[in-house]
Amino acid sequence: MPNISMENQKTRELFATLKLLSPGTYLREGIDYIIQGKTGGLIVIGDTPEILDLTEGGFRINCPYTPTRLYELSKMDGAIILSEDIKRIVRANVTLRTSSSVPSTETGLRHRSADKFAKEIEHIVLAVSQSRNTLTLYLKNQHYIFRECPTLLSGANQTMLALTQHLKALQSAIAILNWAELRGNATLADVITAIQLCERVRRAERELIRYRIELGTQAESLQHIPELTTEIESGLLITKDYYHESLRDASEAFKKILGLDANSLASQGNISEALGYPSDIPNTFDVLKPRGYRMLSQVPCIPFTTIENIVHKFKTLDEIYTAAVDELQAVDGVGKAEAATIKDTLAQMKTTSVHPHVLALSVPNGEKRNQPLKDCVF
Repeated sequence: MPNISMENQKTRELFATLKLLSPGTYLREGIDYIIQGKTGGLIVIGDTPEILDLTEGGFRINCPYTPTRLYELSKMDGAIILSEDIKRIVRANVTLRTSSSVPSTETGLRHRSADKFAKEIEHIVLAVSQSRNTLTLYLKNQHYIFRECPTLLSGANQTMLALTQHLKALQSAIAILNWAELRGNATLADVITAIQLCERVRRAERELIRYRIELGTQAESLQHIPELTTEIESGLLITKDYYHESLRDASEAFKKILGLDANSLASQGNISEALGYPSDIPNTFDVLKPRGYRMLSQVPCIPFTTIENIVHKFKTLDEIYTAAVDELQAVDGVGKAEAATIKDTLAQMKTTSVHPHVLALSVPNGEKRNQPLKDCVF
């Protein structure tokens, strides 16, 4: 697969931190004691010299971490400092010194202190509200409020339903795109619809994973999230097949698509612009020529580095399809067996692909075949 990250650094850091705080973990057990005891608490994870230099007062504890010890120490007003590996309680009842130049929109004293300190030290700081009994995570410039189990389960069920709908629509869109590509008449409308649905599937899957992490041991119903690697990679490969040559590479287009919020993703013009085409889509029915990454990825036993070599030489799927075996063999990484496999697989795809049902629907007033796709976008 192409080396394009589907998550930004902030999201990866957040997911990794959420795992530390999932129900059932040793750290979460101690926090749950604090929530149940309604004491409130302020916890810093990390005991580097830089962190300790920004604390004052309190007590040097330096004892093994246990959930009950964390709870008992939270009864004091100050912050608790845990070691980076969460194996030791280093200090307790300390005051966190923060710079007045560090901004914060928090209003409560505990949460404001946690927010400013997290931004200053770039480590994890946790604030447990005494009045609201909520846990808030602060990590650099991010903050995340943990939700209660009933709310999480309800949200997870709604997301699973949305994912099912998106997958059904995606299957139809991919069938249309397959048919169009193999016959040389794929349009920008085909491409945009498939990318939109691939991205919706990816986002729904990531949201379900977040629910599963946050629910921890209470996430039995989410242990079997469907394997969606192929569907998610399809969006990346479609983008790589169709991004406009005015862009540097596919990663530029993909990052723009990742950056769209849900409302912006629903706009075909935004996807078109992300791919390097005009946002007003002057003629969505102009035929586009795929480079061939997605179709070649379905050929057995062909590594992606070889696929890149093939596309670099032939430029388009049509040129790859019509190339002779000896021409394919001239590509680095393609032997006689691989060339034959590529030819046979592409030929079989073309002869066995089934006409999508949506194409057989009657379209009034001579409209273009892509119009029914509007009903496939959720």
